[in-house]
Amino acid sequence: MGKTFVCSLCRNGIIGGGLYIDEQSVTYSTQKLTVSPLYRNLVLPMNEIRELSWSQMVVPVAAISMKDGECYKFIIYNKSGFEKAYKQYSNHQE
Repeated sequence: MGKTFVCSLCRNGIIGGGLYIDEQSVTYSTQKLTVSPLYRNLVLPMNEIRELSWSQMVVPVAAISMKDGECYKFIIYNKSGFEKAYKQYSNHQE
């Protein structure tokens, strides 16, 4: 069973939502109607993620870089919990 984290997508502004992580993917979702349908249910398959990196602003910002060159940035309010879950679930891909 996966885990859910409160987050904000940093894409054309800061968009609140949630991240769900399991052995298949990291999925961002939001109910905001003003957000492009592309980002309302954004699925990032584990086998297409190149790396997870972090930067520190006022809060931790995760950058999920995809193998196709795309990069998605998220403010995640439980950095240590997300890192632990990512490590657990991404190991299934090796």
